[in-house]
Parts: sequence; structure tokens; C-alpha cells
Amino acid sequence: MPSGVTVVAGNLQRLRGERGLTLAALAARSGVAKGTISELERGRGNPTIETLFALAYALEATLADLVEEEQAPAIEVVRAAERPPITGRPLDARLLHRSRHPDMTVETYELFLHPGADHRAKAHRPGTREHMYVISGEVDTGPPEAPIRLEPGDYASFPADTSHVYRSRTDSRALLIMTVPKSALPH
Repeated sequence: MPSGVTVVAGNLQRLRGERGLTLAALAARSGVAKGTISELERGRGNPTIETLFALAYALEATLADLVEEEQAPAIEVVRAAERPPITGRPLDARLLHRSRHPDMTVETYELFLHPGADHRAKAHRPGTREHMYVISGEVDTGPPEAPIRLEPGDYASFPADTSHVYRSRTDSRALLIMTVPKSALPH
């Protein structure tokens, strides 16, 4: 179980990110020094109740939103109709789940690659990895200069903090899991 300071760090970073606030903007709104907020987001320091209330108010949150560990439901079900695909020319993607952990964020997607798909993805944040499991069809993925051919039941993991590709000659379906380290998340 994470310590109280670690929980505050994760919640503060998450809430600030959800609201699209920079450290400077949150400092201006709350009256709490930018350096103090930065240290709290790194899990350092021992914030006073006054500091926590000022931050909660500026984030339009409650004190509990800052100090309580986010609880995941014991059972979580995602229905296909609840998460329609985001369509594109080379591929469609459907976000199945996103979870935040003290050291990383994990995003799980279902990918549908169209025949002839040839998509070059830009580099993600430093330290990001992608994990792909092919359900049907054939997918070439990984570094553009040496893509990995995956067939049904095959799995590959590769750094995604550099350019990478998704290619398919036929209709293909895959499960993609992205792991983004906390150090790579915006501060």
C-alpha cells in the first residue's frame, strides 16, 4: 500500500493533468509555491492541511480527492457499445481501459488494421513501451527499419519512445498495451 505522500503525489499529478494546468498555473490559482507543488508531485515533503486545502480548492476537488487512494472496482466490465472505435484510414482503435499506478499509466487498446495498412507512429514519451498481441491476420510492427511479423497468437514488446510502425496486408485485429512511466508524464 502506498504511503500518504505517494498517494498525494499521484492524485495531485493526475488532477492537475486532467484539468490541463501547468505547475505555474496551479501555483497562481492556489497560492502554493510552484517548487512546493513540484516536490509534492515527486512524493517529497510533508504538506500541511492548509496546503492541501489550497490545492484542492484550486483544482476544484475535495481534500479526499487528494489524500485517498483511488479505488479500482473489484470487477470492471467494458461493453463494446460503451467504447466505440476511433476510426482512421490505416487502422481503427478502441480504448478498452486506462489505469494509473504510482509508477506508470497503462492503456489497453483493441486495434483493427485495414488491408494495406501502413502507419508510421511518432515517438511517444520517453520510456514508453508497447506490447502487441495479434488476434487475427498478420501485423508487422516495431522499429521501421526492422519490423516484427506477428501472426495470430504472437506477442511482441518494443520501445515506443522512437518512431514505430503498424502494417498489415489483410484485415487484422490486435490487442495493444502501452506502458507510460510516471517520469514521462507531464509535470
